[in-house]
Amino acid sequence: MTDSQPPKDDHVNNERSLKQLAWAIESSVGQFKLILARCNYASLRDRLISRLREICQVEIRVLAVQQSNRTLYTAIQEEFGEEMPACVMVVGLESVQNLSVMLTSANQVREEFRKNFAFPLVLWIDDEIYKQLIQLAPDLESWATTRDFAISTQELVDFIIETANQWFSNNLKFSVDEYIKLENELEAAQRYLLKQPDVYNLEIEANLESLLGFIKQINNQKDSALKHYHKANNLWQQSHNLERQAKILSEIGFCYYLKTFKNQDINHPDWQATWHYIQEYINFINHFKSQNLIVNAVVKFGDILRDLQKWETLQSLSEQALVIHQNNNQPRELAKDYGFLAEVAFAQKNWVKANQLVQQALKVFSTIPNLESANTSGILSDIPERDLKSKDLSLYQFILGRSQYQLGQIQQATLSLETARDVGNPLEDVRLYLDILRFLQQLYFEQKEYLKAYKIKQQRRSIEQQFGLRAFIGAGRLEATKQAFVEILRSNSPQRNIAPEIAASGRLLDVERLIERMGRPDYKLIVIHGQSGVGKSSLVNAGLIPALKNKAIGTQDYLPVVMRVYTNWVEELGRLLG
Repeated sequence: MTDSQPPKDDHVNNERSLKQLAWAIESSVGQFKLILARCNYASLRDRLISRLREICQVEIRVLAVQQSNRTLYTAIQEEFGEEMPACVMVVGLESVQNLSVMLTSANQVREEFRKNFAFPLVLWIDDEIYKQLIQLAPDLESWATTRDFAISTQELVDFIIETANQWFSNNLKFSVDEYIKLENELEAAQRYLLKQPDVYNLEIEANLESLLGFIKQINNQKDSALKHYHKANNLWQQSHNLERQAKILSEIGFCYYLKTFKNQDINHPDWQATWHYIQEYINFINHFKSQNLIVNAVVKFGDILRDLQKWETLQSLSEQALVIHQNNNQPRELAKDYGFLAEVAFAQKNWVKANQLVQQALKVFSTIPNLESANTSGILSDIPERDLKSKDLSLYQFILGRSQYQLGQIQQATLSLETARDVGNPLEDVRLYLDILRFLQQLYFEQKEYLKAYKIKQQRRSIEQQFGLRAFIGAGRLEATKQAFVEILRSNSPQRNIAPEIAASGRLLDVERLIERMGRPDYKLIVIHGQSGVGKSSLVNAGLIPALKNKAIGTQDYLPVVMRVYTNWVEELGRLLG
């Protein structure tokens, strides 16, 4: 479907376009021909491909490109090798992480397509990809013929309602690729429905704005997500759908919390907005007296209430949830309830009670055989369950260590904090991990373990730099920057992992020159030399390596490997490649 109004009988027109596409494929067997099939909806596209295989006399091979693919030419070459298929159809371009790199590369090596791919090549694209193709690969696009496929209005409306119902019932669980694809589909749907005022009623608009808010949020576009959420909140309020309004309020609060990542001060406006909407949500659900809403509030907002130090609210919700989780035999959730109550007791300086409650959390936690994810938001559905479990254990050991310290059990406290550090991971909760390191550094210092304290300090500063929480770490070695885990999953920026210090110091030009030399056949070996401390390792680790992970040169793809051990370099290389 394009932005223009589709024909009245979409089925008839799609069938006609399919027959034209089948004829174009059949008449081009044995020679390279580029065909663009424009369709904004994956479900419609899949049905069209099935129908095309029925009516086309040529065997069609479908290649689903991966999110990590960087060159289209290489992806096709690796899939089929020396084989020469009759026709290749490519799907999944909308999910490619660095599509701009792929399109630019395809334009640069377009003659290689003509020389080596003697078969018709059909690219399934949506409107947004088509715009990028014209902009980034105009020479390649000029070779192509295009076929457009539209979806019927009723089918589009049904798609929105069904998807919204799944999301509001917490049953919308897609892969990362599918979420990216869904964003394109929803935006295309909105463009079309805005031109259909007789169809675009209050309920459809509210559902669509809700979904757009969710998709923008998980794709790391938080400000855009909030605009959609606020609009959805007003629309659901107008339609008097209190249950869906409650869901939107919770998402607004959570989205503001995601914005607080780099702001440690809880008096920051984003923190205050987070508390405002969480409070509004909790007041709102009190009218429903629903057990599910109470336990969902604890699961979603317990950690946030702890960060906000809203102990009274956290205690009230946790005590209610604890009874429910006991009755429902939910050990992981029950352990979290005890953990939150231990945090409350600790804030109240009741060290003994805090110690007893966290011991209870650990006891319940140890009974969990196979962890079942309690993720109700869908935001972190791509995090492995074992990582969620390690985050819980790290938190409980941290609470235990702090309570032991206050009770004068210094040796036990040190062991608990070391365990919290070892099982934790900053990718899951960087604030928690940094808190653990700070407290452990303090304990080492107080015990006159100055070298250990110094190493912990260096580790903490390095993590702060990698996550963008510290602008500069002095003489330490820079590493590639990281975002919060959600942002890592969703980020599409070609230079998203390059340390900001590299750009700020004017070293991006050096990175670009190194990449340019690597692509030249007359440079077989490149040596970077200079005095100690001038930034050679930082240039490689924080600049060149992240850049190579997101860049293809011509038809070549790269697997960058950093080695620092040369005594047995073959074994070390094997370990790094493994």
